[in-house]
Amino acid sequence: MRVVILGGGYAGLSCALRLARRTRGQVAVTLVSASPWFVDRIRLHQQAAGQQLVQRELAELVAGTGVTLKIGRVTRIEPRGQVLLGDERLPFDQLVVALGSQVDRDGVPGVREHAFTLDAASSAELAARLPSIAARGGHLVVIGGGLTGIEGSTELAEAYPGLRVTLLSSGDVGADLSEAGRNHLHGALRRLGITAAQGQVRRLHSGSVEFADRTVPFDACLWAGGFVAPEVVRQSGLPVNARGQLLVDPSLRVLGHENIHGVGDAATPVDPPSAMLMGCKTAIPMGIHVAENLARLARGQDVLPFDYLDAAFCISLGRRDGLVQPYRKDRSPTPWVMSGRPGAWVKEAICRIVIGTLQIERMGLRLYAWRKTGRKLSPVASEQRTLAA
Repeated sequence: MRVVILGGGYAGLSCALRLARRTRGQVAVTLVSASPWFVDRIRLHQQAAGQQLVQRELAELVAGTGVTLKIGRVTRIEPRGQVLLGDERLPFDQLVVALGSQVDRDGVPGVREHAFTLDAASSAELAARLPSIAARGGHLVVIGGGLTGIEGSTELAEAYPGLRVTLLSSGDVGADLSEAGRNHLHGALRRLGITAAQGQVRRLHSGSVEFADRTVPFDACLWAGGFVAPEVVRQSGLPVNARGQLLVDPSLRVLGHENIHGVGDAATPVDPPSAMLMGCKTAIPMGIHVAENLARLARGQDVLPFDYLDAAFCISLGRRDGLVQPYRKDRSPTPWVMSGRPGAWVKEAICRIVIGTLQIERMGLRLYAWRKTGRKLSPVASEQRTLAA
C-alpha cells in the first residue's frame, strides 16, 4: 500500500512517524513538504519578539524511520489517485491531507499589502522592524482577539517596553474563559500597557486601520484575524467549508472519498460539527489516529472513529506569565485557573512536550494520549476492502 502524506507540520509528521513504525515496511510512507524545515508554529510569536528558535530539519526528524521525504509544493490533488508537485506526479493508494492552515489575508482589503502575520517568513520580517519602531515609541496594532492575537500582543509588549501596543478585537477578548480567567487576562494586558479596543475592521491602509466610525494610525500592524486552509485544498474539488477545510467523517475520511483522510487545520469533522479547533493540540491526535486507521486498513481491519475532547486552553502572556483554563466535558470553563508564573511554566512545558512527542514517535514509542469523551465507539466498515499492496 502506498500512503502519501501532504504536509510536514504537527499533523503530517506525527502521522508519518506513527504509521511507519506501526507497519514496519509493509506500507510505503511518503511525506511531502514544501519546506525542508519543521516549523514550530506555536512559538512564532516568540520569533516575532526577536527570540532565536531552534531549527529542525525534516530529514533529520524522519531519518531511520522508513519514511521517504519529498520536498515539493503541492499544485493539485487528483482524488482518484495522484498528487501533482509541479510537473511531477506522485501516485497513492491512500492520501492524508495535512497541509495545515495559513493566516487569512484576503478577508479584509489591505491586509495582504499592509500587515504582518505570524507565519514563519512574516514574523521574521516583523522581528527585524520592531526594534527601531519601539526605540522611537511607535505604535503596534494587533488585530484579532483570539489566542494568536493575545499571545502575539503580550509577547511583543513584554519584549519591547517602549512599544505602544493596541489589541483590536471584534468582540470581548477572552470571552471563552471563566470569570477568573478573564480577570487575569485583562489584568495582564493592563500590566503590559496594552490597550484593548473593539471594532469591526473595514480596511487596512498604509499606516492606519479603517473602521466604520474612525481610523487608528499605526507604525506596524500584526494581523491575527483568523486562518484558512491552503487554496489547493479547495481547488482539488473535494468537499470543504467556508474556510477551505476538508469535511471529514467520524473516522477522518473525506466525505465521499474513502481513500483520502483529512487531519490537522486542513480538516474539520462534520459530526459533531465544529468540534475541532485549529492548533497542534488537535493536529497531533488527528494525525496519530489516521496513522492507526491506515495500519488497520493494511491488516484488513475496519477503521475506528476519532474520539477527542478538548481539555484546556494554555495561553502564554509573555515569558513570565501564563494562563491555563481547564474545560469540562460540556465545553464550559471551570471556575479554577492556573495563572502567573505557574501558568507560564505549564505553557512552556506543553510547548516542549509537543516536540518531545514527535521525538518519541520517531523512536517508535506509542506513549502519546489525549482526553476523550469516553463514549463507546464501534469500527466503521469500509466499502474499499481490497487495497493495493
